[in-house]
Amino acid sequence: MMKRKGFTLIELVIAMAILFILIYMGFSSFSFVNTLSKSNQGRESVLENISTVLDQVTKELRQTATVDDGIGGAGNYGVQCPSSPSGSDSIRKLTTISMPDPPLTSGQYYSFGSYDTQPQPPDDPLYPILMFYVLDDAGTKHKISYTLGVTTDGSGYTPPHYKGIPRQYWVSQEYEPCEILYTNQKWDTATLTWTGIVNQPVTEQVITNFTVIRPLWSDNGKVIQIIIEAMVKNPMGTSAGKVRLIAQITLRQ
Repeated sequence: MMKRKGFTLIELVIAMAILFILIYMGFSSFSFVNTLSKSNQGRESVLENISTVLDQVTKELRQTATVDDGIGGAGNYGVQCPSSPSGSDSIRKLTTISMPDPPLTSGQYYSFGSYDTQPQPPDDPLYPILMFYVLDDAGTKHKISYTLGVTTDGSGYTPPHYKGIPRQYWVSQEYEPCEILYTNQKWDTATLTWTGIVNQPVTEQVITNFTVIRPLWSDNGKVIQIIIEAMVKNPMGTSAGKVRLIAQITLRQ
């Protein structure tokens, strides 16, 4: 009697089990690589945002007008925010211009503007973290500032006027992501007014702190230290950590 060739039921079950295990391992590996890739892309995007701002502000600060030439009004020269250090480092950051201080609790958002704890006239409506004056190649004076904020409808920074990223999408529920806002106004000698860009976002809403320091040890505050921070998820998406870039600029004489 001729024996029939083929697999037994037990052999088929074992083969299917092995195949299932191999497919599961392959899917898990693909999922991990995909998650890691997305995490790295997010981190690179944040670093690109920060690097762009640091490159720009470094270039502009090196052109700072350090002599009072009277253009734009007496005293409108050099770095005005933060003020020149006296007795201690002069520091401006998120907690200087907003409240409440992080970490935030459920339902809290930052409020900007009237909560500035260190007013520096003349401030713009958002009380900038950094403000200084430069002269361009044509001799025109520019008033430049950087600060933090979130998108609103112009009526405030709390719901329903708040238009920023919904809380459930924040990287960390304790740190509201902000934009770095940029102002570049030039002095119009005909109208004797400042005109130009005011509070234009130059980053995505990913920045969690922007700190500017004028150390006491520097020569009359001519050294400017800038620290920009953001939160990013770890590769597994289970927790958030800070990324931080630092720059130190010495004003030209």
